[in-house]
Amino acid sequence: MRFLLILSSVVALGGCATPSLYDWGNYEKGLYEGYKDPTKIEALRLELEAHIAEMEKSGKKVAPGLFAELGTLYLQSGSSDKAIAMYSREQDTWPESKGLMTAMIKNLERRQQVREEVAK
Repeated sequence: MRFLLILSSVVALGGCATPSLYDWGNYEKGLYEGYKDPTKIEALRLELEAHIAEMEKSGKKVAPGLFAELGTLYLQSGSSDKAIAMYSREQDTWPESKGLMTAMIKNLERRQQVREEVAK
């Protein structure tokens, strides 16, 4: 009897699970795999690009942090222009990220400016 009560409670509570507000795709799994095996970071970048494109094509809002994560992956691969573009999209999509994204963008722009001055 006690077993049936516990089982019915678990089933009832399981039915109350709410779906996620945002679609993260396979971000979590890809990030874990990338930390475990750094050679898989490129696969994460490609997956994020595809997921973001799919979300935009379907008219859905991209989950918070995904533009910034993609920007960081671009930065790690040496493409600071693409990183700045993604950080800008993050702050435009999620205004609460404006402080951090603005700081990241300014730092990257300063780095680019210093490189240009040194190259002269």
